[in-house]
This record gives sequence, C-alpha cells and structure tokens, in this order.
Amino acid sequence: MRLKKIAFGMLTCTLLYLSGVLAMYGLFSDNLPDIDELETYQPKRVTKVFSADGQHLRDFLEENREMLRSYDEIPSEMKDALVSIEDRRFFTHWGIDLRRIIGAVIKNVTTLDPTREGASTLTQQLARNLYKKVGRYRSSDSFEGVLASYARKLREQITAVHIERLYTKREILTMYLNTVFFGHDAHGLKSAARLYFDKEVEDLALEECALLAGLLKAPNTYSPLKDPQRAQRRRNLVLYNMAEAGKISRSRYRELAEHPVQVRREQKADTYGLGPYFVEHVRQQLYKELGNALYRDGYTVRTTLDSRLQQIAEKHYGASLAELQRHVDERMAQRDTSAFADSAVVQAAFVALDPQTGHILAMIGGRNFRESEFNRATQARRQAGSSFKPFVYTAALDNGVFTVDVYNDNAIQITDPSTGELWDPENYDRKFKGPMTLREGFKQSRNIIALKVAELISYGRVRQYANKMGITTPIRAVWTIGIGSSEVLLLEMVAAYSVILNRGVYVEPTAVKELADSEANPILQPTAKRHGVLRPSVAVLMTDLMRSVMDEPGGTGYSARTRYGFRVAAAGKTGTTNDYRDAWFIGFTPHLVAGVWVGVDDPRFSLEGRAGAGAALPFWSRFMREVYRDLEPYRSRREEEFAYTEGLVHYQSVCEDTHTRATRYCPRQTEDLFIADGVLPQSCPQHGVGDSDSIRRTQRF
Repeated sequence: MRLKKIAFGMLTCTLLYLSGVLAMYGLFSDNLPDIDELETYQPKRVTKVFSADGQHLRDFLEENREMLRSYDEIPSEMKDALVSIEDRRFFTHWGIDLRRIIGAVIKNVTTLDPTREGASTLTQQLARNLYKKVGRYRSSDSFEGVLASYARKLREQITAVHIERLYTKREILTMYLNTVFFGHDAHGLKSAARLYFDKEVEDLALEECALLAGLLKAPNTYSPLKDPQRAQRRRNLVLYNMAEAGKISRSRYRELAEHPVQVRREQKADTYGLGPYFVEHVRQQLYKELGNALYRDGYTVRTTLDSRLQQIAEKHYGASLAELQRHVDERMAQRDTSAFADSAVVQAAFVALDPQTGHILAMIGGRNFRESEFNRATQARRQAGSSFKPFVYTAALDNGVFTVDVYNDNAIQITDPSTGELWDPENYDRKFKGPMTLREGFKQSRNIIALKVAELISYGRVRQYANKMGITTPIRAVWTIGIGSSEVLLLEMVAAYSVILNRGVYVEPTAVKELADSEANPILQPTAKRHGVLRPSVAVLMTDLMRSVMDEPGGTGYSARTRYGFRVAAAGKTGTTNDYRDAWFIGFTPHLVAGVWVGVDDPRFSLEGRAGAGAALPFWSRFMREVYRDLEPYRSRREEEFAYTEGLVHYQSVCEDTHTRATRYCPRQTEDLFIADGVLPQSCPQHGVGDSDSIRRTQRF
C-alpha cells in the first residue's frame, strides 16, 4: 500500500510538472531568444600581439578566452569527467533529462525545499551562458524568488530543446567548454588549462581534467589557488563519479584521490610585457581601424618590433637614466630646490627603425608605463636644438652651397622682426672660433654658422625641407629655426634622418606587419608608404657630412668612437636646447637608424649641464655597440661602409689655404666630396688660374 502511495505521488508530481511545463511554455515561449542568433554568436576572444621574431608581447582582451576549434581537441578524460559530474545522460537526452527532473522534484518535495535540487543538463547550462536573458533570474527564499527560479529553469529547458534540434552533441559540448567560466578570469577550457596548469589542453592529465570539471559548479569556492584542500575534495568527488559511471576503475580512483592538488600558474613568455609603449602605440593604431572588435574577435597581431633590440634598449635605458638621475639630484641638492624634487625625474625616449622598410624595431616612451602612459617618443613635443641642423644643411647643399664654403664664427646681433628685440646668439661653449668651413661648422655644431646658413637659404625654405622630410609639427620660420627652436617628435625625427640614409626616399614608420583573424587568415598587411623627397646626391653628401660628426676629432659625436668603442660606420647629430632642458642624439649605420631624447617632463628643470653628447649619445652608443656585437644580421655586416656611388658624388682635391678647388700648384691639399652632376667651386685663385669671385664664392658673412 505504501509503495502504491509513493508511486502515485511520483506520478502525480510528474504529471503536475509536465502540465506546468506546458503551461509555462505557453507563457514564456514568445519571449525566448532567437535561436538563430546562435549561428552568429561569437564569444569574446583574446587578441594576441607578437614581435616580428615571434615573441609574445601582450594580449588585448575583455575576457581571457581561447577557443577550442573542434570536438577532437577535447581530451577524452575531460569529456568523461565533465559528463560524469554534470550530466551523465548527456549523450542520450534531448536537451532536458526527465529522469533527473523527476528525481529533483521528489527531493524538493520530501525536503519541503522547492529549490534544493536542480536538474540542469549541459545543454541547459549552455543556453544560460549564451543567452543572458534566459538565466538572469536567481532563486531566493521569497515566493517571488522561487517563481523566478522556476521560470528561469523553464526558459533554459525550452531553449535547450531548440539547441539540441540544431546541433550535434559534439558541437554542443565544444560550445559549452568554450563558454564556461573557470574562475580567475579564465573563460573556456583552453584558458583554464593555461591558467591552472600552464599546459595545452591535449596535455592535461586525468586528475587535472577532474579538477577543472569540478570547478564549474562554483569556480571561486573550489579554486585550487585559493583553497587547495577544498579543491582536492571536489576533484575527488568528480573522480568518484567517474568510477561510478564506469569511466575509470575503482583502484584508479583510490590511487588518484590520494594525490594532493598540484597547480602551476601560467608562465607568460619572458617577453610578455616587453615594449609597453610600443604595444600601446600599436593598440591605438588598431583601435582606430577595428574599434572594440580588437578586444573581442581574437586577432593575431604580428608587429615590427624586434624583441632582441628592444631588450638591449631597455637594459641600457635603465643604466643610462640612473647615472643621469644621480647627476641631477646631486646638482639640485646644492641648491634650495627641495620643494620641487619630485618633479625633477629624468625621462628618456628611444626609437630604432629599419630605414628601408620603416619598421619600428624598438621603442621606449618613458621610465615606467604603469606610472605614466604618456609616450615621449610619439607624443612629447620638445625643442630639437642642434638635432634640427641637418634640415638646414640639407637645404643648403641642395641649393648650391659647398661643404668647403667658409663662414665666420663670430659675434652677431639679430633683430627679431616680430618684436624688434635685439638678440646676441651664442655657441654652446660661449666662444667664437673665427672662419671655418661648412663641414667644420656642422661637425662642431657651431650655432652662429647654422644661423647664417639658415638666413642665406631663407627660413621658409628650411621649413619646407623639414616638412617634406617628414616633420609634421609646426615649424616657425624665424631666425632661430637654424638652431632648432621649434618643437618636434622623436619618431618623426628618426624617420626624417632615415631619408638621408635612404638616398632621399622617405619611408613612413610602421608598427604592424600583419593582422590575421581568429582563423589565421591575413586581413591586413600594411605596405610602407614611400616617396622621394631629396635628390640622391644631396642625401649622400649629407650622409658624409654627418659621418664627420662621428669620425673626426672635434665632432660632437666623436666620443662614440673614443669613449664608447663603437667602430661600425655611422653618422649622426647631437642636440642640446637652452639651459640643457633637452638632450638629443640621432644617428644611423648603413642598416639601422636610432634616436634618443633625454629631458625632464617638468619644464622648470634641466639636465644640469648635460648636453646631447653627454646625456643622449652614451645610451645610443651602448645600444649600437651591443647590437652589432651580438645580434645577427648586424654582427655579420659590421664591416660594411656607407656606399658613395660615383655617379652621384665624387671626390675633388681642395686647397687647404683657400678652401677652393685645388690646382696642381696648391702646396697643401685635401679631398672633399661634391655632387657629381653639380657645379664645382672655382679653382684656387692663390695658387693657380682663378678670379676674385672664387674668394667671394667661398667666404660668406
């Protein structure tokens, strides 16, 4: 009699439940999500950023999720563990498990707790994960909460049935393991395998699969990173269920249950986090093209960065700034500037480019990206000082001036046409050296000579050359243009110097080599924007002028050879602004262009007497020396010289007394470089046939 009552009760509950399902279906079926949305559903995926040499630099993401591409990627142990603990009849039911529902109803009736036992299948859980509005209600002790919980369950069940009609069990299980949350911002099985065990999915051991399957009920509660003992108990429960389901033997269960939980947090690549200013530069560029899809669609970004060059740059960056900071602190300590001490933080920016491709090979935008994301390589507009002079001299060489022309380095007075004020410009060393050639004036960075050359060529023309070589910041066509009074960006300056090395061809700097979609199909492969802006012969002649800075005594870059031991063919230019607020060095080898800016963000502070040769050049020299000593292909090419094509330029004998083209009678002769298809200086009037125009032609101001 008792058995009949129990059977009758169960039948009644089941009929009532089914009647309720039908009634609730009528109520809720018109407010379900469009199942067709599942066809276009795309979980949020991680965009991975790599260097040109294949090193992992960073991820862009909203959720930490990596996607399984197929059912076959899932280890059989993971399938068994998941089904055993969550849904044993997964492969036989049609979205809802009636036997489990009946059992849950009986349990809830006998305990007088209507929400004590659930009966969700994996398909129902998938429905809840995919369609937020299906599962937005949660149960509570209130009557309304209970109703909401049952309404949620019904919506899940109806949606689950629809899903089962459209997809195979293999597809459903794969989608499920791609959408579930495993705790600690790990979404999907692949991300969880990396987070907890630093493994690929296919390498997971049985007990590791059991632990991951056990996490799904309550990831934070059972996290092995928070509570290893509780995680072990939950893992063992999964193993027990696997034994009950016949997926493993009892002896295997007992053996594994004795093992403590062992996790190994994901170990990022050594290069992860390298070049943060560069990576942010990439992110900003891609966001303009892709918007929020950048964080959701799982792109693969292959950048131009060479991780080896970046690591070398970051190593020398820290050492160079530490020495400069000590110098500034010591000098400030001698004065009463304690109120501003926190602002006198020395910063530096660095960029290295491949001149042929425009690829950014290394970039540093400041001391600490976490403290300041302001990129001083791409955003800081600073006065160029003497590093601007190559534009002045390029314009001069392209407009009939010779490297042997003589200018007088003497005291001058200039009237500012806009204000009428009188200015007495000075050289860096506050001395005047008298007559010297254009080459000597450039090599020694004499301000007076640069000012005279700029006036001769015209300020507007100097600005024109700076602009066409790649400078986009406003350049004031005033008398101080010759000594770099306008503000520039380091990245643009380095690209402009590349024009000289590239024989007059400007190549726009680029940071991305390839963008691929989540299926590894290339969707963007930027090509370098190139266009000629200078005559090749002028660029070659300017290269030789800048080589003098490095190779000849008196050159402001000569210490790269004598003090820092950098012996590879190189050319460059230092720069220092008023009161030592900015220090620059930009230079190039036949294969690499790099630039350094050093200064203090706060304009009240300076580098306390350190010029470009003392603040920026050491960093540049140490970087270049290590690159050419240790890295291929640079090490194999360190003996190469700049190519001076005979058809573009050629050497001519020059009289050392008159700085004109030598005759055979000139007692002291040297050689200098001239444009092959250009006009040559007049012959020496003092030691051979000539005319008075020769002296006037070569002596200016």
